[in-house]
Amino acid sequence: MGNSEPHWRQRTGSGRAVFSAIEQLPEAELNAVAGEIRARLRERSLLIQGTETDQQNIIPVALTPWVLRRSTARYLQGLFRAIRRTVNRILPRYFEDPNLQQILPLREAELKWLKDSYSDKIPRPQTVFERFDTNLGPNVEEDLSSFQIIEFNAVGVGCVYLMPAATELVNAHLIPSLKEKIPHVDLVPPADYRQLLLGELAAHSKALGRPDCRVGLVERRETITGGCDEFSQLQRFFEEKGFRSLVGDPRELETKGETFLLKGQEIDIVYRDFQLEEVVSIKTHGGSVEGIEAAFAQNRVVSTVFGEFDHKSLCEIFTSPAFASYFTPQELRASKRRVPWTRLIFERKTTDPQGNEIDLIPYVREKREALVLKPNRGYGGEKVVVGEEVSEAEWSKVLEEAFSRPGSFVAQEKVKIEKVPMMVLKQSGRVQVEQHYVTLSVTATSKGVAFVGRCSPEPIVNISQGGGLVPVFLSV
Repeated sequence: MGNSEPHWRQRTGSGRAVFSAIEQLPEAELNAVAGEIRARLRERSLLIQGTETDQQNIIPVALTPWVLRRSTARYLQGLFRAIRRTVNRILPRYFEDPNLQQILPLREAELKWLKDSYSDKIPRPQTVFERFDTNLGPNVEEDLSSFQIIEFNAVGVGCVYLMPAATELVNAHLIPSLKEKIPHVDLVPPADYRQLLLGELAAHSKALGRPDCRVGLVERRETITGGCDEFSQLQRFFEEKGFRSLVGDPRELETKGETFLLKGQEIDIVYRDFQLEEVVSIKTHGGSVEGIEAAFAQNRVVSTVFGEFDHKSLCEIFTSPAFASYFTPQELRASKRRVPWTRLIFERKTTDPQGNEIDLIPYVREKREALVLKPNRGYGGEKVVVGEEVSEAEWSKVLEEAFSRPGSFVAQEKVKIEKVPMMVLKQSGRVQVEQHYVTLSVTATSKGVAFVGRCSPEPIVNISQGGGLVPVFLSV
């Protein structure tokens, strides 16, 4: 590849040393490494459905990993666990606080379901397995003072299998080639996403008096698109670790006395990749949901009901003075720094990022270049619009949809997504250095912290829209 000094000079610390070492690999050696990795991407099911054909494409994988210090990983673990504790402290007030209900809106049928299921009080413990999406980039050590949380994801977290699989391949086939060039850099993978999830399920199951932790991995199976079936991969991993598990659909969950059965086999705990609105929809169309309703009522589901409030508008609670009483002064200072200004879109008065009172609708119309529009409860990057990337006409078109369905979109202050050179293994098998937007997502539990690195030539960085995976490693 030759030595492209401007590429690695955009990195810092160990990341700079790793990028430089990779660029100095002889082209034949780099191509051989890339060939080994590419051959195993399909073998390991790192696949995604093509957007224009029925073909299953390999997911692009960056051969230039991110490198974090272990101390940075511990800092992020503590930070995000503290944020979850704050959210868990606020959400029990949902039924008594009209402001919370307005900013975290549920459909009438969903709200009725919640009240019927938890007429007394929301049960404990509340276990939420979540991923915080941030704008941290490869120069993470320099970004720690200013990075922001873009979104909360608390139901059916993606890449729980894909990320450790990609990291394992890079660790096995690329990192050994770098040892001689950077002997002073000791790289190790972070915690395995799958193991963190299993640990949370086992702890929740044990807290309910069910130490066997037989897991039901439950999702709407008919909605799965082509590509990697992460739940089947998780089932394989859990079985290898000695935990019996099954993959099934919400309609296949039944109760028999105090026993829960999935496909006729007993389970202790449900890990879900479906939202409450899907349960309501199944019920409305005559499907059987008694089993999943009972599982929620008995606190047998992870993420628990608190995961249902991972709306994009959750960021508003952290950035609006209307909710300041829920926070300590220290939490308020941290929120102002860590969460971008976000408002659920409906006609009202609120405050702008500087704290000035505004009429929200005219403000969102006027501030296109400073804002991003997102569906409040969507995922996969669908209908996300970056104001400065679109024309006035395109912005107005999305705004009309947002205004016609109050509470369905949020406006969020645009945060800087870093764009840096990444060496990416493409679908064609070629290795290319390209400028990519990059983001880092974080999952933190008491047992460790795991990461999802993603990159894309487009500003909306999402695997389902053609983005790639960036392996993450830790160093001293």
